[in-house]
Amino acid sequence: MKKMKKIIAVLLSALLLFSLVTVSASAEGTKEERTIDKSKFNTDYPYIFVHGMGGWAPSGKYYSFSPYWGGGLLPGSTDDIIALLNEQGVEAYAPAVGPLSSAWDRACELYAQLMGTVVDYGAAHAQAHGHDRYGFSYEGKALMGEEWNPEDKINLVGHSFGGATVRLFTSLMAYGCEEEIAATGEETSGLFIGGHDSVHSCIALSAPHNGSPVANMLVDPGITMYLMAFALNCISMIFGNDFLVFSFQMGHMGLSPKQNEERASLNINAVKNFHESNDNCGYDMTIRGAAELNETIKLAPNTYYYSYTTATTETNCLGRQQPMASLNPIFYISSGMIGINEGKTIDGVKIEGDWAVNDGIVPLASALYPTVDSKTARDYEDAISAGEEIESGRWYYTDTMVGMDHFDFCGTKDYPTSFEDFYFGMVEMANSR
Repeated sequence: MKKMKKIIAVLLSALLLFSLVTVSASAEGTKEERTIDKSKFNTDYPYIFVHGMGGWAPSGKYYSFSPYWGGGLLPGSTDDIIALLNEQGVEAYAPAVGPLSSAWDRACELYAQLMGTVVDYGAAHAQAHGHDRYGFSYEGKALMGEEWNPEDKINLVGHSFGGATVRLFTSLMAYGCEEEIAATGEETSGLFIGGHDSVHSCIALSAPHNGSPVANMLVDPGITMYLMAFALNCISMIFGNDFLVFSFQMGHMGLSPKQNEERASLNINAVKNFHESNDNCGYDMTIRGAAELNETIKLAPNTYYYSYTTATTETNCLGRQQPMASLNPIFYISSGMIGINEGKTIDGVKIEGDWAVNDGIVPLASALYPTVDSKTARDYEDAISAGEEIESGRWYYTDTMVGMDHFDFCGTKDYPTSFEDFYFGMVEMANSR
């Protein structure tokens, strides 16, 4: 059994690495000219797009070759939603946070980039997880051109694990962190002080709010996380912090170079700590890791929360979920593994119903809303049909986009009529309140 788990872990690891660099096939779609209808706007705050695990941002060397937000992982694509929104007069930015870092570390990196300051991971957090307190400096390089005033609201959009990042960021800005304040007092980062009503809307796209069995299959055998950290360390020894479209930003953990270093050094202790400290995206996306994270994240009372979900499985003759024929081939194994575990219990959750339906990576039950917020979560279309006022401080989930997979928000498929149609519609909805 242990040998089989290791084999499965290695296969999933290979799939993961392949999925980060693969070029996906684009589905044919009917392009229609689309402009944003600003007559629907009641607000007009900037949009910050946070990529998921293994993602990249415009600051990367080869972003124009394959934009994460719109290129659909296709070389030469001109569909870049960041550029398209700015052309429409809507401010949009995309930070580069650690592609394999934990939600906490990524939230800290997002804050530093917005503020144009040095990344502060927090003294208490750094000590608990065995890494440096400080990371890269963004002094003079604020994401929006000048230091962000937290009293000026922003909209946050997170794809996949970016959803956990923006949720945690929103919570920290509103409520802070008592452990960090106790550890550093007046020297505490502004992110951990709290008291800010900074986020107008928090939008999650195919986000694993409650984790995914795929992450459990990667993390639980152990070997995959060691291999991932070792590979990252070796690549950083050869290429430095930047490799192809990726900016690793793991210098604080000793896996990639610090900001003023050209190359990393082999660091077996850091490789070991990456897995054992649980301070990484893999653990945060396990079902138990997501549950632990959710216990620390609170809904901000004046923030609107929206989730968009996708699904590319169907019920077979045995009554179990199987991948649709249209599913991107890179997701066949991961989607199938979720289906294989249908009926089993993982981290206290039985994989059945909407836990078996998935988009190749994330179960539908995980993408709808965090389980801890289930009592107030509401179907958006039902609320609109009933004439209800959309309220802040609770989750609204839209109708599931059946036939779309986990990467389709990156532009691999036009839905429902064009790539622009979805994102422009999303902006119109968020800005209508």
